Amino acid sequence: MKKIFFLALIAISLILPIKNYAQEGQTYLDVKIGKSYGENEVVSIVSTKNIYLVDADYNKVLDLNTSSVDVTLKEGKIELKGQSQTHSTDFPQDGSMLLATDGYLKLKNEYRGYISFRVVENKLLVINSLELEDYLKGVVPRELSPSYPIEALKAQAICSRSFALKNINKYEKYGYNLDDTTNCQAYEGKTIENEKTNQAVDETKGIYALYNGKIANTIYGASSGGVTANADDVWSGDAVEYLKTLEDPYSNNYTWEHKLSVEEVNKAIKSASHEIGDFLNFNIKEIDSSGRIKTIELIGTENTVAVTGNNFRNIFGNMKLKSTLFNITIEDDQVIFKGKGFGHGVGMSQLGAVEMAKTGKTANDIISFYFPGVILNK
Repeated sequence: MKKIFFLALIAISLILPIKNYAQEGQTYLDVKIGKSYGENEVVSIVSTKNIYLVDADYNKVLDLNTSSVDVTLKEGKIELKGQSQTHSTDFPQDGSMLLATDGYLKLKNEYRGYISFRVVENKLLVINSLELEDYLKGVVPRELSPSYPIEALKAQAICSRSFALKNINKYEKYGYNLDDTTNCQAYEGKTIENEKTNQAVDETKGIYALYNGKIANTIYGASSGGVTANADDVWSGDAVEYLKTLEDPYSNNYTWEHKLSVEEVNKAIKSASHEIGDFLNFNIKEIDSSGRIKTIELIGTENTVAVTGNNFRNIFGNMKLKSTLFNITIEDDQVIFKGKGFGHGVGMSQLGAVEMAKTGKTANDIISFYFPGVILNK
């Protein structure tokens, strides 16, 4: 089997994990995509065109003469194998060499830009390196349906752009910027792109939110339930002036209900390792300024345990208890949760943005409403 050790053929320059304005003032991101792969797990990457290698400045250095490669972590080293040959048994782990193609690179989804790799805690991470605006085209339709009004989609694009820039160093210590989950923003690459959401990204190109001259952390969620939450009530940290509780008439129609038997409640509490004996009742101990539950007690025959509202949602499922803005009633053998909103409630309500757009409000109007005092950079 022929082996090409390209590390001996070319000088490799170390790529910094943050590649802002790498080309012509553009902002490039390194986004972790998919799961982390263990030893000997194969990552298959294909394209409709030949795959080649580029260096840290995206200059072509070697054509692999193949349209598919398998990448594997073996004994702490990255092996890159084409259709008929092994191209490297020690591929760079620092992002200083990337896979490229004149088409799109495909794993589970298709991706614009480039693919590189990191090894963290003996796991292989796959990194999509691409320009910020291209990244947003794979975010906006995942975060908000293309069927919604264009001004709502433009507001989403501005929020997503600002959020990405504000949180660009989130995973710097691991050698990348963001991941593709809702820990950052949901991202599905070229596969999910849509003409209308691409339009929203293009029409807001380069526009982001500022507060007192600094990029604003434009957090968003599905529905506020009629009132947004203080960021410092939901997460630890200092108060953020533009992420304060406000009445939201555009997002007050989202309601939900979830019913559980006492037996199901007991099972969920025990699965969460809370030792209270048999369940007796709940006691809402503390609510925040928006009416959301901050602390709630689990009362049992043997013990009473206090948990946060967010932890309470985790016990019974975030998709079942859709927010911490709810009340509880117990009728016979049934526990009934009735609530409003979906998600943490901080910042822009996406469904509220949709309703605002339907009334003729612009993206600027939407951003100004949900983030008081924030301005757009242009």
